[in-house]
Amino acid sequence: MSALLHQNGAVHVARVESIATGGAGVARLDGRAVFIPKTAPGDAVRFRVVKEKGKYLIGELAEIIQAGPERTAPPCVHWSDCGGCALQHITPQAQVEAKKRIFIDALARIGKIDLGVPVQTVALPGNEERYRMRARFQIRDSGIGFFAPGARRLVEIEDCLLVERPIADALGQLRHLLQAEPRARRIVAVEITSLGELEEAAVGLYLYKSGYRSRGNRKIDRRTLIAWRKFAEENHFPLAMAGRREPGDPPRWMARYRPDAAHPELCLGVSPESFIQPNRTLNRLLVKSVVEECRLNDEALVLDLYCGAGNFSLPLALRAKRVLGVEENPYAVADALLNREENGVGNAEFLTQAVQKLTTEEVVPKLGGQKPDVVVLDPPRKGALEAMPLIAALAPSQVVYVSCNPATFARDARELVTNGYRARAAYVFDMFPHTAHLEMLTSWTRKNASGPTQRS
Repeated sequence: MSALLHQNGAVHVARVESIATGGAGVARLDGRAVFIPKTAPGDAVRFRVVKEKGKYLIGELAEIIQAGPERTAPPCVHWSDCGGCALQHITPQAQVEAKKRIFIDALARIGKIDLGVPVQTVALPGNEERYRMRARFQIRDSGIGFFAPGARRLVEIEDCLLVERPIADALGQLRHLLQAEPRARRIVAVEITSLGELEEAAVGLYLYKSGYRSRGNRKIDRRTLIAWRKFAEENHFPLAMAGRREPGDPPRWMARYRPDAAHPELCLGVSPESFIQPNRTLNRLLVKSVVEECRLNDEALVLDLYCGAGNFSLPLALRAKRVLGVEENPYAVADALLNREENGVGNAEFLTQAVQKLTTEEVVPKLGGQKPDVVVLDPPRKGALEAMPLIAALAPSQVVYVSCNPATFARDARELVTNGYRARAAYVFDMFPHTAHLEMLTSWTRKNASGPTQRS
């Protein structure tokens, strides 16, 4: 195909076959895949080619000739511009199936493996809206919203249907602040977190100033700070600012949630500097599946890598002999230690350490001189390739891997297979309905291992 094809506005006709990672529909043109955003499987469409990327093309939807059976009317008025909900025009069940196919395709295409086990999907019908307990909104002048896909253009948002109601209410109040108070507009973004049923305040605010990542640029203009503090006090919103707290200082606020349906007394707090799974309902189902797949008894030893504030560590500690959580973020480790003390979980220990620097000599003494029976890992999007040498050295009988990125997971899964593990179970959780993001859980058993209490 000529590189001039997309410059003359040529319109092509195709039928969309599937959904790709990122949420675009996949069609075919002259043997090449064409990725066309805002299309659904089964759609017959007219489209233009806007970019050529060698083996594949990027298309722009011109017209839907005939809607496919999985297409539906998106409920959000901002859908066409915002881009955050790349699958909102597809029925909820079809969204889940599309994410399952994305997961399986990544394993085959990138990992070059077949798990050999059925992939189960976990979703809650009716949970497609008002599920996010944290969201970051961009600020430009008096506007607040999200950036358009692939651009720094602000799409102003009246209401985001994904966020919990307290966040939506706070968003409206923030819009009024920005319109009325020019001094407040010097903040580039604000993260709003629903604090949970145990807190009197509905939400906590976390402000981002331009250049906040630089430890040498930690000050916010005095007038800007006064404007935000006045707003926060009037609305009873606890306020924190990125880059303003040292790890040893107490957090300005903590979001509270209950991760373990079998132990509702367990309540965790997460500070604004720590990661939190945004969907509290699906997170409880994820924790339940992790616990079940670990198959623990009261003699089991668990190593939880990338443990955050203890989302998995503490529920696992209620069922195991000892758990060691490892996390690079010092704020998250401080949260985990506080959660351990507040919940009276004495058999969990936490270590502030980058996983790529962690050694067996650090792990074994903290597990009573023995290697772990189970390694649980929930890395960021970059994956856990750095953890594979450690897992090979520790040789746990089981590995339970939680991932939010099919590509890096598929790469890491190849390493697990190479190191002698075979898949026992696989799940796709619809943690982020209407978006193209997915959460995956796989459980692995080392060949010839007898069970979770086997010692290496």
